[in-house]
Amino acid sequence: MLSGQLPKTFDPRKLARQELQFEGTLALNKFEQLVASLADDQGEVKISLHFYMSEDHRVVLQGHVEANLKLICQRCLDIAELPVRVDLNLMGVLTDEQAKMLPEEFEPLMLQEEPMELIPLLEEELLLSLPIVAYHPPEACQVQQSYTTESDEELRASDAQAEEERKRRNPFSVLAGLKKDIEPE
Repeated sequence: MLSGQLPKTFDPRKLARQELQFEGTLALNKFEQLVASLADDQGEVKISLHFYMSEDHRVVLQGHVEANLKLICQRCLDIAELPVRVDLNLMGVLTDEQAKMLPEEFEPLMLQEEPMELIPLLEEELLLSLPIVAYHPPEACQVQQSYTTESDEELRASDAQAEEERKRRNPFSVLAGLKKDIEPE
């Protein structure tokens, strides 16, 4: 297994024939499209890749990509740090027809004549794993805590106070008082 320096470009066929494994990290700010969706570009992306040939002599790339991504929480508009892990299970294909015929557990990896770039491949997988709407976990969100810290008794008391205040502010409450004075007992 090779640790540390990850290749910028690679030939999946060559690496699969050699059954090479790579582990390492890349700076998050190298993933330009991904960073455009984030609140912060600081951090690292941990990468583990294993290339090998399947039993039917097809290129397989398995591994995972992990990062702690900082997104804007849509509840409180504060920064939410979300751990993201993408498991890769790719099989090399040359045509769209081959991609349609892949076993269910594999995604297509379109093989080309020239070497592939690593960052765009991984960046696409990370972008696909981002949540549509980012939130803190409920126990960590400031807005969520402000709604859940009061007990039921406190909520009923505040509701009663709000109702009393509403009645006091009602401009027609004076007329209701006059009506009571006029009604025969």
